[in-house]
Formats: sequence, C-alpha cells, structure tokens
Amino acid sequence: MKKIKLKKLIIPAVNTAAIAGILILSAAGSHSAAKQKYNFTAEKWQGESSESFWQVSSFFDNDSGFDTSRVRSVRGQIMTALKNASCDTESGMKLFTDAYCADVGMAKIKCDTSRRADAEITAVGGDFFYFHSFDLLSGAYFSEEDTMQDGVVIDSQLAWEIYGSEDVAGKNIYINGVKCYISGVVAPPADKASKKCMGDSMRAYVSYDTANAMAVYGGSASAESGSPSFKNITCYECVLPQPVENFASKTMDDVFGTSYKGSVRSVSNTDRFTPSKRAKAFRKISESVVHDDGIKLPFWENASRITEYRLSWLYAFRRLLMAIPALTLAWLGFRLIRLYRRSKAELRKRAAELIDRIITKHRKNSAENA
Repeated sequence: MKKIKLKKLIIPAVNTAAIAGILILSAAGSHSAAKQKYNFTAEKWQGESSESFWQVSSFFDNDSGFDTSRVRSVRGQIMTALKNASCDTESGMKLFTDAYCADVGMAKIKCDTSRRADAEITAVGGDFFYFHSFDLLSGAYFSEEDTMQDGVVIDSQLAWEIYGSEDVAGKNIYINGVKCYISGVVAPPADKASKKCMGDSMRAYVSYDTANAMAVYGGSASAESGSPSFKNITCYECVLPQPVENFASKTMDDVFGTSYKGSVRSVSNTDRFTPSKRAKAFRKISESVVHDDGIKLPFWENASRITEYRLSWLYAFRRLLMAIPALTLAWLGFRLIRLYRRSKAELRKRAAELIDRIITKHRKNSAENA
C-alpha cells in the first residue's frame, strides 16, 4: 500500500518541480534580458502606437568606408523603402530614428585644475542617447540638433577623477587639448555582462565635431583628403516600422548588403532574446560565439552577446523541463483513451439499460394515466 501511495506521489511531485523550474527560468531569463536596455528601443519608440516597430543594428569594420558623409544617403534609402511599403511618409511624423558612433580611442583628459586622466572616447551622432539611455546623474545629454557641438557626456568615474564630484555639468573639460564643456554625467552600466566588456576604462561620449577637432589638434590626416578629420562609423542603429515580417531586417540588408558586403554584420535587436529564438540558437551555439570577420563590437553589443549565450543555455534547459508536463499529459491522454476503449462495451450496456428503464417508466406512467 505504501509503495502504491509513493508511486502516486512521484508523478505530481516531478511535474510540480518541473513547472516551478520553468517559471523560475522564465523569470530569470526576462530579468537578464531586461538589463540590456539598448535592445528594447523599438518598444520605447512605439509607445502607445498600434503600429509595429523593429530595431536593427549594423556593425562595420574600420576599413569599410562607411562614414558620416553616407548617413544622409542611408536615411534616404530607408524612407524610399518605407514609401514602397505604403507607410505613411507624408503625415509629417518621424517614422524612424537612428544613431551612429565609432570608437575614437584613448585620450588625455584635463580639467580647469591640475587633475588629469585617461579615458576611452566614443564619437556619437543621431539619437545616440535615445538608444543608449544611461542613468543620468547630473546635467543633460547633448544632441546633434544643438547649435554648439562641444558638449561631452562623461561617466561618473571620470567626473570623480578630474573634479571629485558627479555634479559637474557645465564645467570645462579638455580632451587632447580640445576645450569642451561637460553636458552630463552618467552612471556606468551596473550589470555584470557590461562591466566585463567595458573593463576599467573611464569613458566620455563626444560629438563628431569634437572628434574632428581632436583630429585637427592631433594632426591626424584623412587618407582621402590629407586634411585632419574623424568621420568613421562602426555602429549604425535604427528603429523603423515593421509593416510585414522581416521588413526592417531586409531593408537594412538591402541598404548595406551590397556596398559593404563582407564588412558589415547586422543584428535584429527586437527579438534577439525571445525564448524560441534562443532555444533554437542553442543548436548552433558555437557559431554564435565565434566570429572571424574582424569587426570590433562596442561593449554594449558584446554584453548583449554574452546575455544571448547565457539565455541559450537557460531556455534550452527550460525546453527540456517543459517536456516533462507535456509527456505527462500525453501519458494521461493515452491512459484515458485505453480506459475508454476497455469500458466502451460496458458503457454502451449501461446506457442501453438506462434508456430501457426510462422508456419502461414512461410507458407505465402513460398506462396509469389512461
């Protein structure tokens, strides 16, 4: 009797544990994905709109030839694709947004006092800080719409290093001798993946005008013109409408695929962390980790790829756990079918007897009433 009771308890216990594991892994996966905020810009852009939007990021090697002079052409090609897809491009509303950037390298940082530091400089354009909404501690982000393009966003580590405070918005900062002002101070990303990819370097984000001024001051010459300049782009991000499936990814492939073939790699950000996609990617997990195309990725994309790798394992294990209740339901269904087939004759017999009793009773009542 005890063996029978124990056997009856095993199946419910195993299924309960499996369901609990599924819920825990689902919550852990969602929490881990949510930390990579830049991948969810399409949701922010969509807001309360009923229209679907999609985010695509494209990464270029340093020798691709893609630079700031090509951005207007890219935007024009995107608008043409939207018109061809019958999107409403005449309403005056901004249908898509984009951002671009490139790593400038390490630079010497000075302030109005004697303090100095070294920092990693990133040149940014478009709606960069809309895509990368760091936690702003003081000041504000600069924009490509600003009349003066000498604003700089620095991280809190750099702010403390040169001024001993986070509340330094508006103060002067000198980057390789170029005078700028601190537009805002941001907190470095706190998630483990981003910390691992960023390293210990302090960071500053500047406009392309400032990056050009740094090139002029430093005397680095453009290969094409011989004049000092910086206009290279190694990361281009875009959020655009998705009227049909795969429209956004196909559009960006059409824009960059021919001219920069072999020098660009694109990512569909919006669905990269979905359980189905990550579980499916588990089958080719080694291919998703190793790349030999020579494209250097920014820290936020490397952090997202680390998260992808972890989620592939997590959701693959979750899929295994989901097999337990699925197999249990199949087994119960099989048992019910067998039980029904075995007792079908008995059920027919009892149904016939019941019908016969009802008819007999009805006839008896009719005879008594007559």
